[in-house]
Amino acid sequence: KCKMVIGDPSYFQDKVKKVGQVARMICILDHPLSNSKGSHSSGGAMSSQIIIPANQISPAGSKKNDVYVCCVSNAHCVAPGEKFIALVSTQVETKNPEQELKIGIDLCGAIVEKFFSVDDLYAPNTDGAADGCIISTSYDATTHFESTFEDINSLYKRATGAELDLSKADEEEAAAGGDQ
Repeated sequence: KCKMVIGDPSYFQDKVKKVGQVARMICILDHPLSNSKGSHSSGGAMSSQIIIPANQISPAGSKKNDVYVCCVSNAHCVAPGEKFIALVSTQVETKNPEQELKIGIDLCGAIVEKFFSVDDLYAPNTDGAADGCIISTSYDATTHFESTFEDINSLYKRATGAELDLSKADEEEAAAGGDQ
């Protein structure tokens, strides 16, 4: 028995609602993203983050969600040697989600292998105060973690009743001598 349980929506299917879907393509590459000047060195280090705004994909306004492209390498301990992992994602808006990713996939160039998925997105029905089930939202299409951090803030506040203040961590680190 406990006062609260904190978890992801997959543990609480009866306490969440479907709020959409996300399409993701994981691409294994043998090269960095083209035109990623300065982000790839001779040592193999590579990291790229591209956000393609919906209004640049569909000037007429038919596309409502951005497409995200993130590429990482062996420098991040996620790929061997000269391999690169690119993740392309967006919130699903049509019956052809793989086509919605095309503009991001095209940035990847030649793909060694790819893995496509469509996942449901869930959000909690309540804040969890009544039953002690503090539920996160599903991981969305973003690859820069802004919405994930917003969800962490929400979880913290719902679990503790207080705002998350990371400046305290900075003060504690400075008091302990910082990065020595």
